Amino acid sequence: MTAGPLVEWEPPAAAGVLLLCLSHAGSGAYQFRPWQALLAPEAAVLAVQLPGRENRWRQEPATAMAAVLDDVVPAVLARLDRPYVVFGHSMGALVGYELARLLGQLHGRWPAGFVASASRAPDEQGGPSDTPHLTDGELVAELVRDGAVPELAATSGRLASLVVRPLRGDIAVCDSYLPPPARTRLSCPVEAWRGRDDTGVTDEHARHWREWTDGSFATRTFAGDHFYHLPAPRAVTAALREFAVQGRRTT
Repeated sequence: MTAGPLVEWEPPAAAGVLLLCLSHAGSGAYQFRPWQALLAPEAAVLAVQLPGRENRWRQEPATAMAAVLDDVVPAVLARLDRPYVVFGHSMGALVGYELARLLGQLHGRWPAGFVASASRAPDEQGGPSDTPHLTDGELVAELVRDGAVPELAATSGRLASLVVRPLRGDIAVCDSYLPPPARTRLSCPVEAWRGRDDTGVTDEHARHWREWTDGSFATRTFAGDHFYHLPAPRAVTAALREFAVQGRRTT
């Protein structure tokens, strides 16, 4: 059986909210596995797994946002039996915004909340990168230097080889991405989160997400760098519980 785009780990049946999680470029859904135990029983964690990684390793990575959304939107729609909140980290925030936009505009299913983590807003993504011209080693080294992938990827040849294939696809998705011609504001509360030491996503970048919602807006800063969420799952899930569970609004 071909693995699909959603992964979950014994979600509590009585959970009042779905937490839809999207990971950074080159990575997979399993980083969110510990979050389910930390957020139970109020929230059910539903992680997006793009092709070309982890349990979808044999599938060809997507190279355009349209292909990503064609893969993910129907699967998510089939699971929306309760309010949902989107958490997207880095590239995952960009995909999460587009996913929420389509679910809201085309299907009337706006999220109850959206967290843009370690990401610039859709209109501040920048131009195409020069990464297609780099060797695998050069690519990993550059992204580690820029704080876009964890340093461990540069010190482990096996890990680097696992990361590069989906990473090149994800970079192509980001390089070819164009924000919607008419800025679509999400019809829900939005928060922009970042690590204090993340030089690629500044406080100013985080605050710019305010322009992408008609709901309430706030920013949060955590200890750490671009990947602040990985070593501190309890701090991040505590903030998610406050935002997604205690402050949940149905739309």
